[in-house]
Amino acid sequence: MGNAPSVAELPPEWEEILPNITREDIMRSSHKNCRVEEDKSVYLDDELFDLDEHVPSALAILRAAPHIKDIRFKLVPGMLIEERFWAALFGILQYGGIDIDHVAGKIDDDYETGDEGERFGKAQSRPEDYLETVRMRYDESNGLESNADSTNTPQFYLEEIRAQQAHIYRLQKSLREANHKTRKLALELHKEQRKKQQCNDINNQGIGVELHSDTLLKGSTCVLSSTPQKPHKGTWEMHRDCKDFLGLDNHLKDNLRKEKKKRLEEVRSQMKFILDTDDIKDSYGKWSCCGEEEYTANGCA
Repeated sequence: MGNAPSVAELPPEWEEILPNITREDIMRSSHKNCRVEEDKSVYLDDELFDLDEHVPSALAILRAAPHIKDIRFKLVPGMLIEERFWAALFGILQYGGIDIDHVAGKIDDDYETGDEGERFGKAQSRPEDYLETVRMRYDESNGLESNADSTNTPQFYLEEIRAQQAHIYRLQKSLREANHKTRKLALELHKEQRKKQQCNDINNQGIGVELHSDTLLKGSTCVLSSTPQKPHKGTWEMHRDCKDFLGLDNHLKDNLRKEKKKRLEEVRSQMKFILDTDDIKDSYGKWSCCGEEEYTANGCA
């Protein structure tokens, strides 16, 4: 009997996004983030998507979000092949469930000049088809009978077309790569802005202090975080220790903060032994032989 496939542990943010993913989200992601080559290989943001590498995560997704099974049943294989379905789903999770077009604006990966349709009709799916169309147009415009070979068309003309097609392909690839970087930067910016907003919301929910103008000391860098939810009739009377601290120079403040932080770590270490454990290695003291203050410190013997 073969071993059962492993199941990955999903990131917490994915577990928040998955319940809200809809069929329309997957179809939209499939159109914007994925493409399928002639050999059926699937690309997600210009990177080859290998479904075998994502099997553990896919199984975890199906367990965490059963409705994804129903969506997959409706879309595969009638509308999407298996690999494209999962690439589209992972594309949504990769962008944090955010509509990147809403964040970065609509970005077109398939830029065309407009001349293609006027000159040769609908764009061909392969460069070979495109070259054949060009050759036939050339023959017809010069009164030549078109046939299966290219003997009627000057070789230099075909070589020039091939070079142009290769250059266009390189430009389109560079455009897609640049657009992908733009989307990633926009996503990172959006995440940072959201974090900042969440921090502001948390600060606004707490009860801050509103310092009266006559209590502010000259040169103070104290920041007014928020005001009490319910106003007071009087003024805030700051403790003398706080006033003395605000009166210090910035470098003295930094030194005092470092000392307090060190002392706080010492207190936490001591309280850990008292409140959380009775293991001797967590106790505080020192070795009588060398004076080391950590039980696990290297010995002097």
